[in-house]
Amino acid sequence: MQSIIVESDDFGMTIPISRAIILGLKRGLLSATNAQVTSPDFAASAVLAQQMGIQGMGLHLVLDKDVPICDPQNIPSLVTTAGRLMCYANLQAREQELDINEVRREFQAQIDCFLASGLKLTHLTSHHFVATLMPAIYAVVLELAQTYQVPLRHEVTKLPLKHQAAYQDLWQKSTVKTTGALITAQRAPYLTPADIQQQLLLVDQTVPPVILSHVGYLSSALRQKSSLTTNRLVELDTLKTLQARAYWQRNNWQLIDYSVIGVNDR
Repeated sequence: MQSIIVESDDFGMTIPISRAIILGLKRGLLSATNAQVTSPDFAASAVLAQQMGIQGMGLHLVLDKDVPICDPQNIPSLVTTAGRLMCYANLQAREQELDINEVRREFQAQIDCFLASGLKLTHLTSHHFVATLMPAIYAVVLELAQTYQVPLRHEVTKLPLKHQAAYQDLWQKSTVKTTGALITAQRAPYLTPADIQQQLLLVDQTVPPVILSHVGYLSSALRQKSSLTTNRLVELDTLKTLQARAYWQRNNWQLIDYSVIGVNDR
């Protein structure tokens, strides 16, 4: 059977999102998730996960919109006057002004916060693919993946082909292992069975692909934090539908987690 990772982003963004992800993991709808430690609900979500027997997950590195883990005074190039991380568009507009040492400092603080929860770090991902905002940020993420001996979700595949070379070169010079193709919503603002089925026909099956989902239950807090609201319910239903149809087994796919990718020894 061919291996595949079915992942949901944003564990810890809100308690209802965390509960939906835990349900997905326990029922075999999902095989991986990643935590957003910049959310005030992360600590309670981490406790809930461990109570449910979930001991490890990835970390969703954040550089936009949330409250940073670092004191804003220590990362002035990354924050607004209100002390929050900038929106992604402003990060893009100010690429040349971002202090890469401050990026490293904030990402390290997020890792430290994650590990302090008692959860095991299994891999790294990034919110809005901010790891690929610029090669210098990607180099920091590779450095951290090497330090903590964890694989990296291969978000470079979502860049236009003409921009991928610089990132691929950095990756080739590292020992970090990555996943394969990243399967995301295409025709609608949510992932559908058709999206998944059509994209899986085109993937290189020698490296496990990742289906990137966003599952969750709704709450007033979510509506204030994210544009993905009812989309999360739809994607949860998508994964339930595929499971009910025995789609994975019929098409020779086996759900795995990031431990199968292995440590960085390539």
